[in-house]
Amino acid sequence: MNQKPAVGIDRTALFAVLEQMLKDLAREKGERERPTKDDLLAYLKSGSKKLNLYFIRSLSPETVSALRREPSFSEKLFAALREIIISLHMPLLNPLRVSSLVREAGQYPVAEVRKDPDLWAARALAELPVKLDLPLPLVDLRLLLPQIRQLLEAKVPRAQSIGELDNIYGYIERLLDSTPKIELFARRALGLIEKNSDPGEVVAYYRLLAQRVAGTLVSLPPSAEKDKTLLALKDMTGLQDPKSMRLYFKKEAMDRADKLMEGAASYEELFELRFFFSQIGERSNKKLLSQKTGELARSLNVRTDGYLLLDRLKEGELDENGLIELVPAVLAKAERFVLNAPLRFLNRLMKFYLETAVPLLRRLKNEPEKVPLLIQNFKRQVGLLNIYRDLDHLAEVMQRKMVLAICNPQMLETASDKIFSYLTRLPPEYYPPKVMQVLRNMVREKSSGDRFTPTDVLRLLAAYPPPEGEEEGGAGQ
Repeated sequence: MNQKPAVGIDRTALFAVLEQMLKDLAREKGERERPTKDDLLAYLKSGSKKLNLYFIRSLSPETVSALRREPSFSEKLFAALREIIISLHMPLLNPLRVSSLVREAGQYPVAEVRKDPDLWAARALAELPVKLDLPLPLVDLRLLLPQIRQLLEAKVPRAQSIGELDNIYGYIERLLDSTPKIELFARRALGLIEKNSDPGEVVAYYRLLAQRVAGTLVSLPPSAEKDKTLLALKDMTGLQDPKSMRLYFKKEAMDRADKLMEGAASYEELFELRFFFSQIGERSNKKLLSQKTGELARSLNVRTDGYLLLDRLKEGELDENGLIELVPAVLAKAERFVLNAPLRFLNRLMKFYLETAVPLLRRLKNEPEKVPLLIQNFKRQVGLLNIYRDLDHLAEVMQRKMVLAICNPQMLETASDKIFSYLTRLPPEYYPPKVMQVLRNMVREKSSGDRFTPTDVLRLLAAYPPPEGEEEGGAGQ
């Protein structure tokens, strides 16, 4: 006759029972008095009927069935529970207080958190970097933290992003006050960066390997475990010295960022990569950044990308070749950039014109060989049939577009008292003589805060020579 296999006792389930017991004790004692192991043993000895309910809730159906059917199994179960209670570390957690602290735990400094077991457990739960597969019974902090670490590290081989790895690694070091399994994280990160990378992943790669991993290795004292880790990393990188590894991972991240910059499809990606370089204390490749900015400018959509571009662009960041692409792309669409837009758009456009475009136009006076390309790029944006005689003529046309942007209908309606001050900030040499004369007359007639009217705009624009039909009709509209 076949015998049924013996039913095992799940320690995880017993910890769930202990958590319920601690909750009952915490309700009796209140927050000021923490439950002890003696309290748990007394609860177990009391034979409270609640224990059967907790067993039913926490144990598997097979174990509950054995508990009801076999008196000897009940004795084994109580003995196992008693053994766990005796092995617990003091102070025990107060599950009710832990749960109540979860929302505010992040407000306390880490040094203060580590003095209070309940607060530490609450912080650990509040800042879990990923969802765990098993419940975490709140019984004993010195058992809870290693269990969290074990569950997190079990997820590392299946992690889908380096950002996830970085979050787990930082959590283990900072909140669990423990040293992660370095080899495990490094191997997965190196595998993920080869398969797929985007700007966020490059940043996470640098932070995890060049900062966290290398930093951990430098701070670890000599030991057999450290030597084993260094040998494993040598197999992956060819290096065994932590400081050399830091430089290696930094260079790898920079190389990958350059490659991503070459393939960037938007200014968002481009500036995220540039921000990465500034984060690590390095300048991005100016030639590459300029080339890519110019390339994207050819199809610039000012309504979606214009403000982002002008907001994040830094003076002196692009070389002349990049500016020769960018300046025509922005100024050709100056009116559209400010159309129905907040005043800050015009302010940003003015800053770009005065600090970037005008200095370029003045420099090109001494570099006539580059002027045809500037003109060609402007024509590409406004229509190839337009004719511009020379650099001075092009500069006047660009400034006329700035005048149209400043005198837009929204400005006339909501900020007409500011128009005059904007116009007088534009370079005098790029106003045609007749326009400059009209402006001088206005200066005599008006004070700086006077309102500009549609009639004033018409007087100013009527002084311009015929625009020769340069209407926006090029790419990127």
